[in-house]
Amino acid sequence: MQTSPYTPGEVADSVPGRATQLAFYEEKAQRIQNLSEFIARVRVDYAARGVGKTSLLREAERIFARHGIAAIWVTANQDENLLLTVLDELRKLVPTSKAADVLSYIDSATLTLDAGVVRGAVTVKPKKKDAVTAAASSSKAFIAAFENVTRVLLDEDRKGLVILIDEIQSADKPSLRAIAYAWQEMKNSPSRVPAGLFSVGLPGSQDHINSAVTFSERFDFSELFGLDDGGVVTALAEPAHNLGASWERTALQMAVSEARGYAYKVQLIGDEAWKTAGYPDPGSSITVEHLTEAMPQVEVHMETLFRSRWRSASPKQRELLSTIAELGGRDVKREDIAARLGVTTQAISMARDGLLRRGIIDANRHGRVSFTVPGFTEWILAQS
Repeated sequence: MQTSPYTPGEVADSVPGRATQLAFYEEKAQRIQNLSEFIARVRVDYAARGVGKTSLLREAERIFARHGIAAIWVTANQDENLLLTVLDELRKLVPTSKAADVLSYIDSATLTLDAGVVRGAVTVKPKKKDAVTAAASSSKAFIAAFENVTRVLLDEDRKGLVILIDEIQSADKPSLRAIAYAWQEMKNSPSRVPAGLFSVGLPGSQDHINSAVTFSERFDFSELFGLDDGGVVTALAEPAHNLGASWERTALQMAVSEARGYAYKVQLIGDEAWKTAGYPDPGSSITVEHLTEAMPQVEVHMETLFRSRWRSASPKQRELLSTIAELGGRDVKREDIAARLGVTTQAISMARDGLLRRGIIDANRHGRVSFTVPGFTEWILAQS
């Protein structure tokens, strides 16, 4: 018996089917390492939950590490100040021997932020500033901290520093503005340090960032789609092969058809098929019979996902979800939804925006929406 190599709901150790994205990160790592380059364009990979965003960013972290580049990992949280969190992570990178030279810059940046900060028994209250002035002052302090930490790391034989932000759609807008101003200013500085800023988030990330940063349309927004057939095959066959087991070709063909490119379901299929195959030893194979036996349990897991999304939706959002399902669930025109409901397109905006922010629907084409998880259309119609 061998433990399942599949990891549904967890950050994967590899990201098959993402050759283009991995080549992007490899190229940026080489430019930072070999050319000491500052990567001026901020990267935002966005996709629905379960597509593998976090796993991709973790693989990017490993790529940077192989090239000798230090990385700060931050998960944005709507209840926290992102910039303060980044500064705390910067502090952790400072070698003890150089602490006295650098920590004062981090402390200064922390105190400059447009938010109340507690240091010991003293609360530093923010001055009243407009958003642009606040972002500009915070960004200058952040630049000093970031550049000084990076230079210390270079003295320690590191090749550069990157910031990796997960769940960027949850970042507070003042922090987004300050970081964006800082990155723009560092881009134009003659003493630029080798560095990069990369992030992942839900489909609503672009709208959220655009509403906070006027010039963010120049960011590198890149949508992650589902895995292609080859990516699904690799995601299933490679982990089994590493343990000396295999999948029969017909079982893989069936798995590709069932998964429909959704990375989370691919992992569910692999995990449940591994169990029904009896936790196969080296030399064993997963067959169509094993997969057929596994699929009902896979669908139970998917129904749990669908039910959770449905229950968390407001009555207006459920009405919108039902209408999208009735109209096919994919590339549904906004005006067709409004017409079916007998309202104006403006009347559905609030419910639509809420579903977009949570990654339940995606507006990957202008004026159209789609469900982000295969099978949700059929599940909603079945409930009706």
